[in-house]
Amino acid sequence: MNKISFVIPCFNNEENIDDLFNALFENEKQFHEVCFEYVMIDDASKDKTIEVLKKWQGNSTYQIKVVELNKNIGSHKAVFKGLNYVTGDCVIIMAADLQDPPELSYKMFMEWKKGGKLVLAIKNNPMPAFSKLFHNIMRILFVRRAPKGAFDYVLFDKSLIPKLQIKSIRNCNLFYRLIDLQSETSILNYTKEKRLKGKSGWTFQKKIVFFSENLLYYSISKTGITK
Repeated sequence: MNKISFVIPCFNNEENIDDLFNALFENEKQFHEVCFEYVMIDDASKDKTIEVLKKWQGNSTYQIKVVELNKNIGSHKAVFKGLNYVTGDCVIIMAADLQDPPELSYKMFMEWKKGGKLVLAIKNNPMPAFSKLFHNIMRILFVRRAPKGAFDYVLFDKSLIPKLQIKSIRNCNLFYRLIDLQSETSILNYTKEKRLKGKSGWTFQKKIVFFSENLLYYSISKTGITK
């Protein structure tokens, strides 16, 4: 029996957690003879996210793991932390705000069953100006195999996890790193939903810091200093 590990970073998602779990558990009905685990990483939320997560963990018969961080480090680094706790045959990374439809995970899983080690869900939505600039720079300079569209909802095989856990890559964009590691990818398209509850913690300042870290990592990597 296959097992899927969902890794979901959470930051100030108190209002979304109940809806998220209800949607995830409803999504399980699409699958047959598949086990699930949910690795939820609280990225030092300032609201009651951690309390809501622990309530679900304590009251549910589902396999829920809660990782509590004492410092806000951003969603990408939080996912890297969460990978230490997964036990599934494949891993799905998605957002906690339900803008990524859980039901798409069935199609992603079926691509994995066919042998695809990396499945990218590409957004049909236009990218915001700053994100588009960042993505285009990264594609042109460093990650030329990256698709033109934005992607942060992915499935990948467990065999890629050890390579993702190398300390030297902890500041890089997880999704670009996956493309570095796995040249052949399966592509699915979807439309990202509007966020109905809460407010995004992905501030312009955090974007600038993350952009700078990625440029630094990939610039060093390209010169062969980092392997």
